Amino acid sequence: MRAARALVLEANHDLRLLQEDVKRPWSVKQRILSRHGHLSNDAAAEVAAEVVTDRMEDLYLGHLSADCNSPLQARTTVAQKLEAAGRPRVRLHDTAPDKPCETLVWD
Repeated sequence: MRAARALVLEANHDLRLLQEDVKRPWSVKQRILSRHGHLSNDAAAEVAAEVVTDRMEDLYLGHLSADCNSPLQARTTVAQKLEAAGRPRVRLHDTAPDKPCETLVWD
């Protein structure tokens, strides 16, 4: 992975929004938050800070919850962590199940 120029990383939910969500029962929230659940924005930011290298150019944030996240929240959380880790040049992209991502073209 350290040689990759692009990576797709799950950033499923914002912890506060998930905890405040009234649509999901507690048991579902517990599964989402478990180690077998989904990556929060904070967890995605931690992973990104660990795996992004100077070679990586594009980081796609995927599987964003429509109810418990937003592209802006996910990008902001990950961007702040990457900035603190000295990796601010990575382009962040969010993904959506109903629209294609832009085509990557590298020199």
